Parts: sequence; structure tokens; C-alpha cells
Amino acid sequence: PATLEIVSILLCNSGYIVVPSATTLSLQQISDTNPNLVIIDYLLTGGFGSELCSELKAGPGTKHIPVILFSASQHLEKIARSSHADAFISKPFDLDQFLQMVGKLIV
Repeated sequence: PATLEIVSILLCNSGYIVVPSATTLSLQQISDTNPNLVIIDYLLTGGFGSELCSELKAGPGTKHIPVILFSASQHLEKIARSSHADAFISKPFDLDQFLQMVGKLIV
């Protein structure tokens, strides 16, 4: 929850419209929202962000949405690659680098 709040504030202060969620959204909910970017923590309540990322990247209506996977896991790069994430960020992360990555992925 603390990371969600920090990331939401950072992105809002940078001019982005943020739809934060402390619960895992369904593929349909994400598709209906059609966001420009999805940022997913690896550890989710009741599951793993990598599984949601894989579903997003496999879905015909969502595969175009860039996904950033972030975690404190030492194996994050491998996890991100296997789930087809567009990028990954290891915790703790540098706020400026985080914003640069978001800016590169939102076209």
C-alpha cells in the first residue's frame, strides 16, 4: 500500500492520470479501462503480477499495453522476461529513473 501511494503521488504530480488499485484487477477491467501503461507489483494479494502480465500480453485486446513489473525479488529480470513485461524496476528504485521509464513507455 505504501509503494502504491508513493507511485500514485509521483505520477499524479508529473501530470499523469492514475487509476491505482490495491486489489488485483481482472483482465476485463484493465481492457475496459484501456490504459496507456500498467504497472504491476510482482507480489499481489492472491497471486503474482507476472501471471497478470502474461495474461495481458497474451490477450488480443491488451497485448499492446506496455507493462512495467516491479519487485524486490532478486530474480525480477528473469521473471519480467518470462512474463513478457516491457520493462522492470527493482525495489528500492530511483524516482527519476522510474519517471524516465514511464515516459519512454507512454507514447
